[in-house]
Amino acid sequence: MSNPETPSRPEIPPAVTKGRVEQSAREFATIFHDLKEQTFATTTWLGVPLVKTPADILVLQQIIVETRPELIVETGVYVGGSAALFASLQEALGIDGKVIAVDVDLSFVHQRVRDNPRIELLEGSSTDPGIVSHIRAAAKGKRTMVDLDADHRAHHVLEELRTYADLVTPNCYLIVEDSWFGGRPVREDAVPGPSEALDAWLAEDPPFESDRWRERYLLTQNPRGYLRRVPDDGAPPPGRERPDNFMIGAFELAGVEAGDAVGEIDPETIAEELEAAAGEPDREVEALRKTVGNLARGTRQAAVEADVDRRRAEITTENLLREINTQRELLEERNRQLDQARAGLRRISGSLPYRTYMRARGLPGIRQLAERRTRFRETAAQKQREQREIVRSERSERFVNHHRGQ
Repeated sequence: MSNPETPSRPEIPPAVTKGRVEQSAREFATIFHDLKEQTFATTTWLGVPLVKTPADILVLQQIIVETRPELIVETGVYVGGSAALFASLQEALGIDGKVIAVDVDLSFVHQRVRDNPRIELLEGSSTDPGIVSHIRAAAKGKRTMVDLDADHRAHHVLEELRTYADLVTPNCYLIVEDSWFGGRPVREDAVPGPSEALDAWLAEDPPFESDRWRERYLLTQNPRGYLRRVPDDGAPPPGRERPDNFMIGAFELAGVEAGDAVGEIDPETIAEELEAAAGEPDREVEALRKTVGNLARGTRQAAVEADVDRRRAEITTENLLREINTQRELLEERNRQLDQARAGLRRISGSLPYRTYMRARGLPGIRQLAERRTRFRETAAQKQREQREIVRSERSERFVNHHRGQ
């Protein structure tokens, strides 16, 4: 229901054009990101660091107020600021609920988050079958919201979307974090990432829509990432009625010329790109660990050293064999899921619309577009190779400095 005191169409001055808004929003987002040691590294919630823009924190608060989720699933915890945010909002609103937060490494989690009875921490991959089963059991009969902020590589985000989407309650939200990566408008090197995963997943026609109203504050890390599950009865989104003339930064179009936009998504290309990127490191996670980790380096050092000592003591032949078997089972499960995805892509490529599209590629205009895309991909691949070499050099230098005691 709309607020009667708020006009359905906000008045926009003539000088504030769509192009001006998009350009200004993208420039500010880039500056905000590049000054991350001044912005992200100093952002906290109740004393716990979290890597989010103030605008996205505000939007998440509004979503939770409007939808009142009883269970909030978060993948990717790191220090735990987002989990603290979600749990404190549930408590303030009197919601009898909890937060389940999953990460492959919980050693950096703030003690205040560990001590919060509303937060359940799970260590492991967000796509691990055991963890997924546990979360599904907890979500039964609960009004559920999901926030995906773990490994930002496209293949992993796509796997998370397919795994957790059906847990989300109608008119609640599935949030894909950091879809501004890949030059949209920040970190051109971080591709394929969340935005590419969104392209592939939305092409599967899930019962979700991108709620662009959540991007109205112009600064967001999650362009197209606020996904509302559409109810079967077509009920409108929660909160005030959406005006039809609001403006956003449209970050997903950053760097795309009007004539360069492509319509159909080539499933074969998506499969190749996601599979090729599957083994690359999550560079943004490495960067954030370095930036935010500086805040608590002294406090954390003793805990890290104690954990290292504990793990050294646990290194036995029996434990190593058990870990090898576990990793083998995980690999078999991922290969099975990959085979399923390939089978789905083969069905798409054998369909009449796709065959029609492939025939149309032979037309002169389409052929020129394809050649331009090929050149762009070759250039991007070269940049990725150069960036990987830089990252490898930086890691080697950090490793050497660490063992020198620096």
